[in-house]
Amino acid sequence: MKNCPQPLSTSLTQNLHFGVTERSNRLINYFLGGYFLLGLFLAPVYGTWLIALGVGGLSLIAYYLVKVVFPVSCLYQYVLSVVLGIFMAQFIYQMHGMFEMHFFTFIGSALLITYQNWKLQLPLLLFVLLHHTLFSYLHDMGLPNIYFSQPTHLDMQTFTAHILLTGVICFISGLCAFQLHKYHQIQLIQAEQMTRLQEAAQLTIVREKSAEALEERNMILESIGESFFALDKDWAVTYWNRTAEKTLQKTKQEMLGRNLWDAFPTAVNSISYRQYHQATDTGRAVHFEDYFALLDCWYEVSAFPSPAGLSVYFKDISERKKSISDLKESEQRYSDVFHFSPLPMWVVNLESLTFMDVNQATIDHYGYTREEFLTMNLRDIRPEGEPANMQHALDTGNSESETIAHRQIIHRKKNGELMNMEIQLAPFRFKGVKTSIVIATDMTERLRYIKAIEQQNEKLLAISWMQSHVIRAPLARIMGLIPMFIDPKTTIKEKQDISAYLVLSAKEMDDVIQQITDATGSVPVS
Repeated sequence: MKNCPQPLSTSLTQNLHFGVTERSNRLINYFLGGYFLLGLFLAPVYGTWLIALGVGGLSLIAYYLVKVVFPVSCLYQYVLSVVLGIFMAQFIYQMHGMFEMHFFTFIGSALLITYQNWKLQLPLLLFVLLHHTLFSYLHDMGLPNIYFSQPTHLDMQTFTAHILLTGVICFISGLCAFQLHKYHQIQLIQAEQMTRLQEAAQLTIVREKSAEALEERNMILESIGESFFALDKDWAVTYWNRTAEKTLQKTKQEMLGRNLWDAFPTAVNSISYRQYHQATDTGRAVHFEDYFALLDCWYEVSAFPSPAGLSVYFKDISERKKSISDLKESEQRYSDVFHFSPLPMWVVNLESLTFMDVNQATIDHYGYTREEFLTMNLRDIRPEGEPANMQHALDTGNSESETIAHRQIIHRKKNGELMNMEIQLAPFRFKGVKTSIVIATDMTERLRYIKAIEQQNEKLLAISWMQSHVIRAPLARIMGLIPMFIDPKTTIKEKQDISAYLVLSAKEMDDVIQQITDATGSVPVS
């Protein structure tokens, strides 16, 4: 079965009509001006100045007046068809029949082809029919012959031949206009289909790159050792990694799309509830600890707000909380818990800032020996320019009696490597001295993961913006230029200019796609 061409889109149809009409209007302006000047040129031959100025001038006024009064209508084109017939009659009158009428009829009919509307031939044909009928009637009534310098008789046979010849001319011109319009429509349909295929191919490439970037982000989130979930602005879960499944004992299938507080109703008005709302209200990250009674676990939580919602990282710190609690409950059990803790721990003199004791994890993590630590103070493991912050942290911990203070601070290993450490200070008396026990957690790797995720999120936002805005601009220009390029009425110079614009737009689209490709590159974790 033969495939029917798809209908043109509204914008493409409007562009086609506008382009054809504008070119035809410019051509008609030249011919109408030439017709009027020809009438003035013929006026001295038989003294027909009044006809040349009156009929010619009124015809031009009628055409341009209708064009101005009805700018969005094609009525002026039908008026033009009649005006061309009037100029035909004017020239026959001015030369007293020396010019054959059908010559001007053919010129007018051919000019109307440029509008690609076969119906414009009808007013011209009707005018010729009316003109011949009136001429024959006046001749039969015996009125003086004002048309021809020599007596002439328009019998029925001659009248019929003239009308048939005019009809054939108008029919051929109308058929040409119809076929030309149909040919242009087919060309534009093919061009539009090709453009749509190219656009679909480009969008497919963009979607594939976006999917790769999203997959890379998901791999990062699944590979980190901490639990992670993401929420939208309505507190609905948009991501839930495997570690979160194990920690909170809820599967990804259960949680995706579900409101967090509906899934954990006992957490409403908890510390987590208040901290999450504080983060979204202020736009600032929060770090805190919370006890989840349902699972009888303590969690260390970091929540980072974003325009899309909230990203939450947390881990079970029940063991750490238990170790601190055991230390405060009994100094007798302090030594075992202290020295065998997997986390770096030390006891510091709050007055001199010297180390009084360190555990094996501290020795392993920082690279100093126990003997070296006992001759050092806290300033020795801090980078230059940081003692003021360290003193503030100690002063705050010292003032918070019987409480645990949390601080994030930068430490330096023996080899000079800097670490982002989260420390917890619990004041107590050790061997009769006012001291503080410090538990340190190395946050360096965790902050690197967060930075990598933020970079991936920025890439996804940039790719989305390019996909819905930037790539459309060159595509729209290409779609607008192709119809003009393939139009056979377009001159060679115009085609050269259009080709230059097409190349520029294609290069611009290629640059946008290259930017998207570059933006999906992997982010190095430094």
